[in-house]
Amino acid sequence: MMGLPNCREVTRLVLEGEERALRSSEKLAVRAHFLICKACTNFGKQVELMSKASARWRGYSGE
Repeated sequence: MMGLPNCREVTRLVLEGEERALRSSEKLAVRAHFLICKACTNFGKQVELMSKASARWRGYSGE
């Protein structure tokens, strides 16, 4: 991946980041793209929120 990734590539990387650890270069590319793209920044926040909510739901014991 040369230069900044486009929105489609960032979306793929954010979702892959849920399944595996991203390489340093991938993390840097995503962060750099987030600086210039509000839509992708919002998408990243939404994925993070859903991940946290899913973890809490799985840990819910019904007490």
